[in-house]
Amino acid sequence: MNETIVTLRSATKTFEGGLVTALDDVSLEIERGSFVSITGPSGSGKTTLLNIVGAMDVPDSGEVLIDGSPVESSADLDAIRAEKIGFIFQMHNLIPVLTARQNVEIPMLPRPLSSGERRERALGLLDEVKLRDRADSSVRGLSGGERQRVAIARALANSPPLLLADEPTGNLDSNTGLEIMEMLHEQRRRTSAALILVTHNEVLCEGADQHIRMQDGRIA
Repeated sequence: MNETIVTLRSATKTFEGGLVTALDDVSLEIERGSFVSITGPSGSGKTTLLNIVGAMDVPDSGEVLIDGSPVESSADLDAIRAEKIGFIFQMHNLIPVLTARQNVEIPMLPRPLSSGERRERALGLLDEVKLRDRADSSVRGLSGGERQRVAIARALANSPPLLLADEPTGNLDSNTGLEIMEMLHEQRRRTSAALILVTHNEVLCEGADQHIRMQDGRIA
């Protein structure tokens, strides 16, 4: 098993016809099971870095490898995200007309699983985040913290080796935010997935194996 889950070599990304350099010759390695925090002011390149690490975009030049496999074109991205990456966003991005369980099942739909197998796995994941009793509740009836716990369960649906959390506590009170972070760390320790956190909250970066501070498209 490859111990390095993400490798960037001289990755560069520009926008507006090359007038704006969002990522400027960035190289880094992220190890499986590690906790990596990314901080920096608005416009520093951290979102672009997260998009490339999370296979949501490809650089204009340079090399990206995820779990040892090169990301060579945008055609690779959907499959890589489905197999390798779990996302937790600030706004959780759950589907409000579905139940908590149904939201967790969505990433499993392309996999060769029966409906019963998807259901049992979703219930098991909700149990891990202490929400099994709310499995059949509408997302609209859940609190902000509960919605983020459903989002964590959904991110783990396909057992990805890489978890990306983009300001996951931004809309939560401090106590609930710390609870959500502890759940993410618990899942990281249990599954050996790497956790990459983008945040403006320096407190949440404590204990990081790598702290990447972005400035003007570079690692400062």
